Amino acid sequence: MLTASVLERARENAESLMTDECTVVRPGEAVTDPATGEVRPNSTQVYVGHCKVQTSGGLASENVEGSAAQAMGAASLVWSLYVHFPYGTPGLRAGDVVEVTESANPLLVGRRFRLVSPQSEKTHATACRWNVKEDS
Repeated sequence: MLTASVLERARENAESLMTDECTVVRPGEAVTDPATGEVRPNSTQVYVGHCKVQTSGGLASENVEGSAAQAMGAASLVWSLYVHFPYGTPGLRAGDVVEVTESANPLLVGRRFRLVSPQSEKTHATACRWNVKEDS
């Protein structure tokens, strides 16, 4: 049987791998400055802290039906993109936007990802994992 202390250590280990820093905001209605007429996006910050950006996959998928590539039997690789947060991170919702603010990988800094859905639930979850899409 898995004890609470073993699960707690597993969660601590998972969080120790979350070496990126990020800010998560929830986009809201645009706000117009009455003095200038300038329209600005309005958002609410819902999380600041550790995270980890990860891909997985390489699974073959069929190309668009009726395409030349499909006619030749070609398949394309499909990569899934995730952002992991510490276990129990509250308040995240689909549509929130994650911006990586610090990372050992300089190519990730400034990248933005939109939360799509939580990854499948697990009995012994060690992190709060979200499926994401690149946000422009």
